[in-house]
Amino acid sequence: MIETVELLKEIKRKLEEIDEKIENFMGFCELSEEELEMIERDIEAYEEDDLELIDVQDAKRILNV
Repeated sequence: MIETVELLKEIKRKLEEIDEKIENFMGFCELSEEELEMIERDIEAYEEDDLELIDVQDAKRILNV
């Protein structure tokens, strides 16, 4: 009985992970054309080692986080 409960808990956890991944994917599919173009430009810049990066600490300072 305990093994069954543990197995069900594991299945539930995995389903929640899958649900989150699907939600993230669906959010990506709902991006506007402009947002998709911006992402494409960032990908191209990354592939060409020309992506402007910002330090995490600088980002936190800028965002007051």
